[in-house]
Amino acid sequence: MSIEGMNILHVAGNVSYGILEAGSSVDQLDIDIGNSDNIGFNYFHNKFGMPYDFLLKSSLSSGHSLFVAVEGSNKLLGFARFEQLSEETEKTYRGKTNVVHHSIHLLRSVEIHPAHRHVGIGRLLFATSVNHLKTNVITMPDNPGAARFFKNKLGFTTLNPKSSGLSSRYKGYLMLPYPRARNMLKTMAGDYPRMVMPELIGSYEALKFRRNMGKNITSDDISDFLTLFESSRELLDSKLKGEMNSFIRGFDLK
Repeated sequence: MSIEGMNILHVAGNVSYGILEAGSSVDQLDIDIGNSDNIGFNYFHNKFGMPYDFLLKSSLSSGHSLFVAVEGSNKLLGFARFEQLSEETEKTYRGKTNVVHHSIHLLRSVEIHPAHRHVGIGRLLFATSVNHLKTNVITMPDNPGAARFFKNKLGFTTLNPKSSGLSSRYKGYLMLPYPRARNMLKTMAGDYPRMVMPELIGSYEALKFRRNMGKNITSDDISDFLTLFESSRELLDSKLKGEMNSFIRGFDLK
């Protein structure tokens, strides 16, 4: 089973990261709700008494961007909700159009299934989201732990409403500027390649081991590796990309 209306943006192992495009997609999600007998999503249910399917559908009907991390065919591991506050502005000079100000999105909430926290799913979900939105991001954490996460793990800094063009109501919010948001997914791939690109790294290390042990490597093995390599090329840092290119050149691919 696959989720209709989900645009998949990134895949890492058995987890797909993407954006939902219709409320009907929410009905296809397997959402664990936490209670005394079960570990699951519980923040919005406990704080606001809000059913999660209603929350996610309401976000979509309000025009928000809803990104999800899904394990297997439909098990929800996490979600992030973004509301657009301003559009990007462009200026054309001598026939060349450039972006003067990038859009601003408010991260309304992000929640990861309690059983799948602290393994990078939240960071990868966020990085995939902002890479797709190509935007500045602001947010207001509702507790000190969340604030530390946004500042220390994601690189947010305190927002200056005047310089961002936002009203004073956003004073005290945190902001991740577009240049840093744009590079976050690639930065994560450089720092944690096995987490972001597990299939590629696993294939590369397995092939290197087999070559070093003098074992046979078939053309299908190389073809599968090349497919993974090409699909992840934009995320690779120069060092790892160079190593893989050198490895590939060691085979007769004619």
